[in-house]
Amino acid sequence: MTPASPATTPYPGHTVSRNTGLLIAAEAVAFTLASTTHFITRFTAAAIPELVIAAILALASAAVLFQHPRSWGIAVAATTVATLGTALGLTIIATGRQDVPDLIFHAAALAALAATLIILSRARMRHG
Repeated sequence: MTPASPATTPYPGHTVSRNTGLLIAAEAVAFTLASTTHFITRFTAAAIPELVIAAILALASAAVLFQHPRSWGIAVAATTVATLGTALGLTIIATGRQDVPDLIFHAAALAALAATLIILSRARMRHG
């Protein structure tokens, strides 16, 4: 047997648990549902960014669940982009139309994404 190539052997600090991958997948689903709701109500200014965030999170979740060697970095990058986009959306809603369901969704999503970033940073500290 030959040793695995460095490209296929994940660095221990880059491993992400399956549960974290499932959490990211759940966040992707939530953004997909929010986007669908906004498409149905013809509010595409929100629907399109939410769909982009959903796609980014779905790709990150797939990277984690399929154990891509760079899953940690992909998950951190995707969650960071989603967090920044959600914070921007929350700011726009809070200073603009102040739709209560949107405020609640974005606040909850922001909390979940922040928790995911904390989980990812703790995983890095444990293994790195």
